[in-house]
Amino acid sequence: MKDGVERRLFVAATNQNDGKTTSSLGFVTGFSGIAQSVGFIKPVGQRYVSVDGDQVDEDSFLIQRACKLRCPLSALNPVTVTAEFTRRFLDNPDEAGPVLERNITQSFATVAEGSDLVVIEGSGHAGVGSVFGLSNARVAKLLKAKVVMVTLGGIGRPVDEVAVNRSLFESEDVPVVGVVVNKVIPEKLDQTRHYLSKAFDRLGLPLLGVVPYVPRLSWPTVQQVAEAMNAKVLNGEDRLANAIADIIIGAMTPHNAVTHLKDKTLLIVPGDRDDVVLAAVTMDLVRDDISLAGIVFTGGLEPHPQTLDLICRTDIPVLSVDMGTYAAASRISDILVKIRVTDQEKISLATSLVRDYVDLDRLWSLLA
Repeated sequence: MKDGVERRLFVAATNQNDGKTTSSLGFVTGFSGIAQSVGFIKPVGQRYVSVDGDQVDEDSFLIQRACKLRCPLSALNPVTVTAEFTRRFLDNPDEAGPVLERNITQSFATVAEGSDLVVIEGSGHAGVGSVFGLSNARVAKLLKAKVVMVTLGGIGRPVDEVAVNRSLFESEDVPVVGVVVNKVIPEKLDQTRHYLSKAFDRLGLPLLGVVPYVPRLSWPTVQQVAEAMNAKVLNGEDRLANAIADIIIGAMTPHNAVTHLKDKTLLIVPGDRDDVVLAAVTMDLVRDDISLAGIVFTGGLEPHPQTLDLICRTDIPVLSVDMGTYAAASRISDILVKIRVTDQEKISLATSLVRDYVDLDRLWSLLA
């Protein structure tokens, strides 16, 4: 170990989607320049992806691959919360509880071996998992970890939410050593840092970082849209990783539609609106500053074969869905965007944000 001290950092959040996984990814990579070896574990996982036929926690899979960790995925995520998990626990809690805790501590021992820091990712706010005896506060106590709270930008709300979550950790005698405020409007970064420092000082909590909101991290890809809508891919399979910065609905004249097209726009349009589709494709071909993210044909309709043949001579990803145009637009807007292993640009961006805006040296000292 670098200084003979084993550090255990539990990354908690005040709510889901506050940036806990992004922060964990940044901590694992950021502390790699300070620690001799950094391990990672997500004791309780709730969202899964298929890897080689197995269901694995998506956050553990991301961090294992992005950070090139050698530990097996089974050790990185010892408890998997499936559809029947809670009912099975409640049917026999006295037997199931000790088994779950033993699985977590054994997996932790595996990932901690040879590491002078282990980053432990929680699963939501402090109380998540209480129904089966594994709240974040309980797991942090079980692993003898210190907590950093991740919360969203603002001034009043993040302080109130951190105070509530902190109380549950303190009830388990788990120390909260600092706060990272995420997704702050860039223009309000200095103001937010100034007032939150004052507010958290009153609570005896160090403000370790104020991280700006970067829209690129919340952009979905065409692949994610295709999966969420069970869409048929008509063209551009090798461009499904295209990021989507904006969405427009092509329910207008071609002239008006093209005035709304911007770079990385996803066009959602009834499949029989050849006029709008041709206008959009032409814009993509002749404008160097505009590259369509993709096109979604709705209503189970497709353009005239000649129009479709022209589109398929481009590399624009084209999807087809049975649902109506506005239902499709609503579904796309509701997609929860998570960083994937293939999102190298997002991975680099997320790690650089933590490195640039979080005081890792101070946090390293607080974890001792």
